[in-house]
Amino acid sequence: MTTFENFNQELASIDLEIARLAQLCGIRMLEPGVAEAVLRGDSSLCNQANPIAWDKLRGLLVLHYHVVHEAAATDGVEAAAESVRLAQQSVRDRLRPKQQ
Repeated sequence: MTTFENFNQELASIDLEIARLAQLCGIRMLEPGVAEAVLRGDSSLCNQANPIAWDKLRGLLVLHYHVVHEAAATDGVEAAAESVRLAQQSVRDRLRPKQQ
């Protein structure tokens, strides 16, 4: 497995858990400014009180940025951006309701 594939897999796992925790907290992570507010610790974004999920969400978001930083340092900025894009698409695909 290449470094690029490792970062993709790691980011997809982290981002899937971020998405699940955001749902538990009632937060729309993909809206502008939301990720930054979570990083600042602004828990007023939560529509549903869940301190455990909030703390884990914030920690995983920090980890997400750390992994992206490492990917950029290892494989370059363009490869890191592609890793983020692929991870987000993977999360969307897994969370999207299946049509029958």
